[in-house]
Amino acid sequence: MKKKTLLAGFMTACIIGSASALPLTGSAAEKLYGDANLDGAVDMSDCVLIMQSLANPSKYGVTGTSEKHITADGSDLADVSERGNGLTSNDALSIQRYLLGSIKTLPESFAAGSTDDNEEKDTVNTKIHLKDGGITVDGEYASAQGSKVTITHSGSFTLDGTLADGQICVDIPDEKTDNGTVKLILSGVNITGKSAPAVLIKNADKASITIADGTENFISDGTAAYAGDDEKSALIEAKDDLTVKGGTAGTGTLTITANVQDALACINDIKFTGGITNIETLNTEVPNDAVKGKTSVTVKGGKLSIKAEGDGIKSSKGNVDIESGEISIKCGNDAIQAETAINISGGDVSAFGDRGLTSTGTISISGGSVLATATDNQCENLTSTEQNTLMLDFTKEWGKNNPVAVTDSTNKPVFDKNTLKKFRYAIVSSPDLGSAEYKVFAGGIKMKHGSGSTFKAGKPASYKDVNNDMENEEQLYGELFSQNMIHKIDVKMDEAQWNNLLANASKEEWTPCDVVIDGEELKNVGIRTKGNSSLMMAKNGKYSFRIKTDKFDKDVNYHGLTELCMNNMLSDATCMRDILCYNAMYEIGGVAPHAAHTDMYLNGELYSFYLLAEQPGTTVAERYAVDDDSVLYKATESNGAEGGWGGFGGDSYCSFTENMPLDRFDVKFGTDDEFKHIQDIKTAINKLTPTDYKFIEDVIDVPSFLKGFAVNSIFCNYDSYNGSLAHNYYLMYSGGKAYFVGWDYNLCLGNFTGGASSVTSDITTSLYQSEIKDRPLAKLLQVPEYYDMYVDIVNQVMDYYSDPEAYVADYAKKIRSHVAADPRASFTVDDFDLNTSKSPEGLQYSEEDVPAWGNWNMDGNGEGGGWPGFGGENGENGGGWPGFGGDASFDWANMDWENMDWENMDWGDMDFGDMDWGDGMFGGGQTSVVDFLIKRFEIIREALKK
Repeated sequence: MKKKTLLAGFMTACIIGSASALPLTGSAAEKLYGDANLDGAVDMSDCVLIMQSLANPSKYGVTGTSEKHITADGSDLADVSERGNGLTSNDALSIQRYLLGSIKTLPESFAAGSTDDNEEKDTVNTKIHLKDGGITVDGEYASAQGSKVTITHSGSFTLDGTLADGQICVDIPDEKTDNGTVKLILSGVNITGKSAPAVLIKNADKASITIADGTENFISDGTAAYAGDDEKSALIEAKDDLTVKGGTAGTGTLTITANVQDALACINDIKFTGGITNIETLNTEVPNDAVKGKTSVTVKGGKLSIKAEGDGIKSSKGNVDIESGEISIKCGNDAIQAETAINISGGDVSAFGDRGLTSTGTISISGGSVLATATDNQCENLTSTEQNTLMLDFTKEWGKNNPVAVTDSTNKPVFDKNTLKKFRYAIVSSPDLGSAEYKVFAGGIKMKHGSGSTFKAGKPASYKDVNNDMENEEQLYGELFSQNMIHKIDVKMDEAQWNNLLANASKEEWTPCDVVIDGEELKNVGIRTKGNSSLMMAKNGKYSFRIKTDKFDKDVNYHGLTELCMNNMLSDATCMRDILCYNAMYEIGGVAPHAAHTDMYLNGELYSFYLLAEQPGTTVAERYAVDDDSVLYKATESNGAEGGWGGFGGDSYCSFTENMPLDRFDVKFGTDDEFKHIQDIKTAINKLTPTDYKFIEDVIDVPSFLKGFAVNSIFCNYDSYNGSLAHNYYLMYSGGKAYFVGWDYNLCLGNFTGGASSVTSDITTSLYQSEIKDRPLAKLLQVPEYYDMYVDIVNQVMDYYSDPEAYVADYAKKIRSHVAADPRASFTVDDFDLNTSKSPEGLQYSEEDVPAWGNWNMDGNGEGGGWPGFGGENGENGGGWPGFGGDASFDWANMDWENMDWENMDWGDMDFGDMDWGDGMFGGGQTSVVDFLIKRFEIIREALKK
């Protein structure tokens, strides 16, 4: 098809004008580039011969049988596109463009490592050494005056050194007489053009900038706009053709930083053929552009990275052609804009802007790997493509660092590119896209569209209403949370930094590090400590940790995942309490983070064994967000001034009582400064009655709350909304409703207040040590319809764990060796075995009512409850707890918490790590989860019969 298109173009070219043979003159005539048939002229017959030799090499190739076959010399002269890469169909296209006047000379371009044959004949090879106040010139045709260098002849001019405010000016007196190329070879320059363009091609037939191999070069402007004749000039301004190229190896870099002006502009043609060019424009008041070529912009090689406040690449009167190279554009306006046509035939193109590809003419994709995204509108003029392409219109706006990926049915990647800017629209094109059905992922999350959940590429294929596939949920990072294996996360960082992180653990400050996740390395990510009780009570440096992949480098993710945490399980001798609850949530379709187990290593050495989970925040929220109004709220503790740990019931924490302050919640994803969705829930739930309730379904997803409460109550997870502290949960508002998100189950199954006695808690209310007036969301269970749904959910969970002993034993077998190998384990292997096994005597518990905070009536020596040594002499006279009253004996259960002076508390002398927390608070390693589950299910089944 490509050959047919070319031949059709040749026929058109023969009709338009005369397309007569064009001989070359001057030194180029010694080699008549384009003369494939060696007849002394360049015309359409050369194009035809090239195509014949490619289509039928046995007849028309160099060793062909036809008398009119192409010869070795003819093949060499015909190699005019990417000269040095051999004969291709692009050579015929270059000759056609030459005949039509689109380009002025042949060869059109050179392959990496190849050079223009005529360059070897340069007689000018001048060295220019830049230095403020003392520029020196070694050679001809360059003169320095102050901080300005003027070049007056074609040839090679090698520059090095620094100018704080200077200019390299090319001004050929007569370009008709001297029509050679002025070659500026940058070999380690740092030029600032504060008052005028740093590089000005004022007059020359052709000019090029070569980035010398192995060198770093910098060109920038100042902080004030140019004035006078230079007011509208760019930092690099060319009045004639300009080519940016690399050396033989293409390892040199040129960094262009435009604070005020446009970065690089040319009134004719701009070409990029090699080297590494980084362009950044920073003017936010008058957004400045990166690359502007009036007649055309062509990219034929090298690496071009653009971050622009204005447009990325623009041709104001002609085409933008991308044939090869690596192009990455992030900009505030149009990523790639052309007046007549955008033609992408090769290369690796990533274009991110408010608009991705924009042309008043046509847009064509015939090759290359392309991802173009936009926020304002989808590409309007991409009506047909030669290469298979997907056009995706998303329902919601996605943030940056959410890669767009296409996989086959087995999740083998066919296409995968990260995004550098928020987006709502995307164009995906690749030679690897065939006719199969594919899966599409955004941010590692499987997508669906208006009529299905698989995608077929076309020319192009357009899909509307692309959104999270909630019915067929799947993530590219999902394997990280597989419970079929114990994962491995290796943290790489300097020992001194690590020690500093531990020494300042309470500050929860981010520290940069590298991590290797199941063998895949991520550079420059962030790590910090996390937690409340788990942070205070950690021993031997076994803190809980949070990892944020894009904390320091905004473009780093793990297959779309950006946040994860490693929880230390210090209060859980089974290391399984969280997993048991999360797996129950997964079984019933509840909303919860993914979780598994991992070994953490530090610089290759085993550090400890952890629970691995998605950190609720960006990643979890993106999985459940289906519109732009999606918000993730975290239920937090009340602040110290209004209660601290106090107000264990009533309006404290995130209870949803009528008097609960809205700002008890933190917004972790999305925007809701006024907590309007929290207010809606609060208003609705406090109006609900057992007979007037249907309106609540317009505000919350009732099943998700019933599922969350069922898991909390079945597993006696009462460090939660359903217990004495209404926290440790999230709310996800999405699609016009709020969903209950389960989180933090380590203190379930007899590990919190009441200890094993919590096994008798009331499954029918889902509450323990709290009352319905203080937990109005639990009124849902007073509605008969919802209660029946709740009972079905409870039975579904108990059916899933129908044999608790076997289930726990199976999981314990997977993790036991890792528990045993843990150098910082909080419990012994014997404790692990005891807590994961069925005991002969079964669960030992009391059926008497237990106060909400245990039997914490203690004297000054800490006797009777388990809070010894809080400063002073074993807590005498109140130790380090100011504001607790006069004597040393505290009635904890009846403490006046509301008037506690928490902000001025002396926490410094409190040794939480060595605290004896007793049998009814924060674990203690005395409760077998198997015994607990067996007894709990027995009590639940009896309660549900009534």
